[in-house]
Amino acid sequence: MEKYQKMFFERMKKTLSQWELKDFVEEGNIYRFLHTVKGTAASIGLSQISNEADLKIEQLVETESRPWRKEEWQPFLEFIFVDRMQEEEVQREGENIEKVTENEKLILLVDENISTVNSLKASLEKEGYMVLAALSAKKALKLFYDQKPDCILLGIHERNENGFQLLDTLFEKSQAYFIPIILLCTEDKKEIRLRGYERGAADFIAKPFEFDELKVRLENRIKYKDMASNAVLIDELTGAFNRKFFKMELSRYLYELNRKEDDLSLVVLDLDHFKKVNDQYGHVVGDIVLSGFAQFIIKNKRNSDYLIRYGGEEFILLLPHTKKEDAKTFVDRLLREFSMVSFLSEEGKSFSATFSAGVVEVDNPSTHIEEYVKQADTALYDAKNHGRNQVCIYEENLEVPTTKTNNIHIAVIDDSAVVHELVKDRLSKLSLGNNEIDLQSFREGESFFASAWHKQPGKFLILLDGIMPGMDGLEVLRMLRNDYPEEKFIVLMLTGRKSEEDIVRALELGADDYLTKPFSVAELEARVKRLVKRMM
Repeated sequence: MEKYQKMFFERMKKTLSQWELKDFVEEGNIYRFLHTVKGTAASIGLSQISNEADLKIEQLVETESRPWRKEEWQPFLEFIFVDRMQEEEVQREGENIEKVTENEKLILLVDENISTVNSLKASLEKEGYMVLAALSAKKALKLFYDQKPDCILLGIHERNENGFQLLDTLFEKSQAYFIPIILLCTEDKKEIRLRGYERGAADFIAKPFEFDELKVRLENRIKYKDMASNAVLIDELTGAFNRKFFKMELSRYLYELNRKEDDLSLVVLDLDHFKKVNDQYGHVVGDIVLSGFAQFIIKNKRNSDYLIRYGGEEFILLLPHTKKEDAKTFVDRLLREFSMVSFLSEEGKSFSATFSAGVVEVDNPSTHIEEYVKQADTALYDAKNHGRNQVCIYEENLEVPTTKTNNIHIAVIDDSAVVHELVKDRLSKLSLGNNEIDLQSFREGESFFASAWHKQPGKFLILLDGIMPGMDGLEVLRMLRNDYPEEKFIVLMLTGRKSEEDIVRALELGADDYLTKPFSVAELEARVKRLVKRMM
């Protein structure tokens, strides 16, 4: 952190030196300057300076143009002029700033009360949870499909049927993943509790509640969800066996077949361009296609064959007593027939889907089953590389595929040079599989829109500061949502504003998530990783 703290002090002193050459500084500029000081200082371990800046902000008005002369603003900002000894002391404050609780669990928090959302989100994130907030049913469903949370906290009201209707929808979608729903309600009445339980809620907590009790009950529900997921061997969305079944049972089964020198073929199946189905028709239709594909295979396979959902839109089909040539003939027939199956979009538009497949013959009991999966995957890659919608058999001369490298476009729009450097250093070291990070920094919204960078193909994650000179962060967000396709830009607001109205406005304008300044860089990194998954 010492590097960034030195940079921080240099930038602050440079700004103040420039102000000394002016006759006066407008109050709005001082407000925005302190906003930058507050958010940046706390994020690099200078909490004392951040707290002082926060107190000063309370005395200012962002839109005020009143001129402040040097003899006014210098004493007001005196706390920034620290000597070297003080700098070294505050540097030590930040030595442990990166230590955050590791918790991969994601909570979807749905409530129309922004005060509840803000308070509960902050408390849960201090415990290491990732929390995505939604103020409306539409946003809640979008986040659910995009992220598949580990638990849903749903605020309901006795006299508002919308909450119970959302409960019905979320329960219908979440039960396949064993995702528990905990209701948060201001009315602690038996009839409301029964109504919630009857419609699928796993738990009920009356407001106001003690956070430690909520935390324990939340942990218990997630624990039971994990236990249920581990115990079940069937993928409930598709009806195929799941990967746990593959690991637990099939290695032994395959070994027995090989020991008896029986024929066996393994086929890896993958839906073509499935991401485009989700993007064009939505996740609900995407789930229907996945389920329809699996049910088509199950209906047409033999009783002795096994279909396993290996991950996402990828499946494994095991064909006992079958040589690789016969397996290819069988899967070719499946290809032709499946391409004639029609699916309907939510608007009633008919469309079809195809898949590609790779076949390998399992003929050596000493070879680990995962090696055969890799070989079938290589054949699948060959099928994809030759136009998709076809079947290829693995041969030893096939080249092992190298995963295509994609750019993950990330923009930081923030007027703090220290934040730019800090984010650049941290995010450039992120491990995102075979994807490379294309990271760009912009000091304000005007330069972002003036550049051609955001017009290139692909998807973008925008880290957007709420308060900037010139174009305000909310105005940048409004332009992104009005003039650009929403599915192309994921926006994480970095807000130092205390006003709940500003956070509500950001969510209403289409921000995908928000992070309140000050934040730790480790926290930002975890949030970026989560959002980037939606882009891949």
